[in-house]
Amino acid sequence: MRRGKASGLMICVMALMALVGPGHAAETTIQANAAITGEGRFYPATESLLLFSGYFDGAINVTQQQGDLVVNAASLVCPGTLEVNTTNHTQQGEGRCFFLTQSGDHIYARWTCTGKPGEGCGGPFTVLGGTGRFSTMSGQGEMMMQSTVHEAEVKIPQGGATGSFSGKAQWSALKLTTK
Repeated sequence: MRRGKASGLMICVMALMALVGPGHAAETTIQANAAITGEGRFYPATESLLLFSGYFDGAINVTQQQGDLVVNAASLVCPGTLEVNTTNHTQQGEGRCFFLTQSGDHIYARWTCTGKPGEGCGGPFTVLGGTGRFSTMSGQGEMMMQSTVHEAEVKIPQGGATGSFSGKAQWSALKLTTK
């Protein structure tokens, strides 16, 4: 009788290992924020439209996490563009982000946003994959960015201005899944 119980227990353990091992889908929903700094160049596109091309970076602080996939703090770098309409005081942008981990693996994502200068720019944040343990990652959530330009230097004769800024990025509920 004991041999039958031991065999049954062994089968349960092997089944559990098969579920938790490689190939097991895992998911989590995180809340995170990052103090960001960045720099780039502003170009006058039309009489009322400025184009910003640059990047921002910072350290990600995961404030809440639910689910079985553990995502530790990481750093990020996000290149992108932003159009600012000076007549109707609106902005829209798009770009990509790399969440870089201490192990060297990263998560790759795409963002778009709309908003008003001084109030922020928010929109969809879509995880497209990554490297290493994040190679099968996907996900979706909203990102909100707010920033303040600190310094701008006009470059003549190029017709643009180089600027640096600081601010914050927030993800209120970013759902991540791996296969």
